[in-house]
Amino acid sequence: MKKLLTTILFMTLVFGLSSCKPYTIEYTDNDPFTLEIKGDTLKILQVTDLHLSFGIDYRDRKTLELIKNLAQSDDYDLIVITGDLTMSPYAPKLFLSLVSHMESLEIPWTFVFGNHETDFHDYEDFLSIIPETEYLMFKVGPEITNGGYGNFKIEFTKNNLPFYNAYFLDSKAERKNYTEEEGEYDYLSLGQVWWYEDYVQTDTVDSLVFMHIPLRQFIDPVDYVGIFNEDMVYAQGVDTGFFNKMVTYGRSKALFVGHDHKNDFYLMMEGIMLAYGRATGYNGYGNLEKGGRHIEILANKELLTYIILGSEVE
Repeated sequence: MKKLLTTILFMTLVFGLSSCKPYTIEYTDNDPFTLEIKGDTLKILQVTDLHLSFGIDYRDRKTLELIKNLAQSDDYDLIVITGDLTMSPYAPKLFLSLVSHMESLEIPWTFVFGNHETDFHDYEDFLSIIPETEYLMFKVGPEITNGGYGNFKIEFTKNNLPFYNAYFLDSKAERKNYTEEEGEYDYLSLGQVWWYEDYVQTDTVDSLVFMHIPLRQFIDPVDYVGIFNEDMVYAQGVDTGFFNKMVTYGRSKALFVGHDHKNDFYLMMEGIMLAYGRATGYNGYGNLEKGGRHIEILANKELLTYIILGSEVE
């Protein structure tokens, strides 16, 4: 009861009483989104780790301006934000501003949660205030044991025929109890792995996967391409078999993550690309120039990807 009253008081102070409404998380069906691509190729812009903190400060305004400049640098079919949208006591208000900003770009977009949205709030505080949108493609997803919030699929079509798929999974946040060997970060549950398997084993086209925290297969990379400036890969705490399912079914060709702001490298492992985005948020740590990642599936289904720097789109 105390927690509920605190949440109501916070939302009243930040948004006004008229915006406050009772809310419980509603799990959604398994039906995927369908998105017709604009041209011969599928173009996705990945931005990550926005770390919106104050909203009106210079760095947050630079972050939103960078997203706009990146989005306008090509004719993108979808923009994906791979987590850590906010890190702030004012997170719900900043999230609402971000939704408005993304909608103003008039490009389909989506997101997965990172590990910092809930530093000061619960997921309900974000999900309850999502307004009616035209371009957002996000689902809480089906009820999965320890599955978090935001497990869903987008099916891309070309001339109304299947062209490519994308999977989105919630890698969740920190854990209270963990071993030193595992590290503090959460991991995909077996339920999430089974949810993915149920879909991918019947897919007729290939796919990409997006989440926030890297799988443990990113640890100790060999022959990687790009920048590895972190002192280590801050990976998920346990390997519950997701990568093995990717290998077994052979449909998912790449996995894109965020989380480690000083990394933007990719590596190939058993024919699958494991790739970081480029940190986008100016209130996040790290000394790499802020930017995003261009992801393109060519007409022949080959994957093309590269980093776009903020200085290239000013």
